[in-house]
Amino acid sequence: MYIKIGDCGWSIGDTGLGNRIHLWCVAYELNKYNDFKYTILVEKRLWKEMKYLDFPYTTYSNEKFHSLQNLDVIDSRKDWLIKLDDKDYFLQSSFMAPDFTWPPYAPEENFWSKWVHKIKLKDKKLKDTIRNKVKDRIGVHIRHWPVIDPDNPFQSYSKYFETHQYPTDYKFDYKGKMRKVKNALDEYRGEKFYISSDVTFDKPGTGPLLPNFRKSEQWLSEVFGSYDIIDYRDILEMNNISLHDVIDWSKGNIVRDSTNPKWLRKVNVDDEGRYNYKLMINSKNTTNTTYDDFISDLYDIKVKRDIVDLFSLIYSKDFVHSNRTGPISSWSDYVVSYRSKIWQE
Repeated sequence: MYIKIGDCGWSIGDTGLGNRIHLWCVAYELNKYNDFKYTILVEKRLWKEMKYLDFPYTTYSNEKFHSLQNLDVIDSRKDWLIKLDDKDYFLQSSFMAPDFTWPPYAPEENFWSKWVHKIKLKDKKLKDTIRNKVKDRIGVHIRHWPVIDPDNPFQSYSKYFETHQYPTDYKFDYKGKMRKVKNALDEYRGEKFYISSDVTFDKPGTGPLLPNFRKSEQWLSEVFGSYDIIDYRDILEMNNISLHDVIDWSKGNIVRDSTNPKWLRKVNVDDEGRYNYKLMINSKNTTNTTYDDFISDLYDIKVKRDIVDLFSLIYSKDFVHSNRTGPISSWSDYVVSYRSKIWQE
């Protein structure tokens, strides 16, 4: 039997992992209340992190997820911690509701901090690498401004950020934000840092998948040149190699169009993960690799970057929450909650 988790809003630029874990913790608590009789089911396409993370009592599948339809709905904003019948259920995310509310439960029912430490890294070698690299560093989270778009289908979501997260007159004040970041770093004078960030000069959610913050054109290059800082590229050893050395290019960069198999695409990807393609209508190339397969490899590296960022902040010797460098973030909240658990183990 399954408890199926709904969508929390997803794009490869902003995967919403912190929000999704909010909902997963509700599902875990509900499953525990029912003696773990259920398997939590998530959509594989939107939960790529499960390649690297072990979520207990959880599985992911595109086929199974979409085959379970017309299920009884559990609304996490109502009285949901109940004994369930022996059948499948759908746990609805309030993110998708017209009257948007977040988190998906009353604040006093904070299952977020209760179960996050149950989520573990699968790769023990990667875990050891992260811990060794950051054990003497301060983890710093610097969040981009949230997407506030009046044309966004989640208008109440946009209004929520406008009201609670960041005044609009401060938005995109990069100089003011840099002063805030430096003030936070200077509180730890003489220390070394690990930085996790999605801040670029691009519109939030549209920047490169694998930014190189050391490049002079990047906003964060100013602090990388002035402080002892490492980031995900140091953990994944991406600083001295081309992205083409990370992706499997053995079959070339000619791929088959996913919607029309008679068309081919020539894909170009730069070293920060920006990609584009050109259609080749009459090419005689016989590749069987599809465009979706090809881009999936790139997305996989981006998701691994997210995982490295998350656990580097968790295993750092101290942590600077995003609310000290800019907007608040469920990502930072997750780190604080996880850290409070592991240091008690």
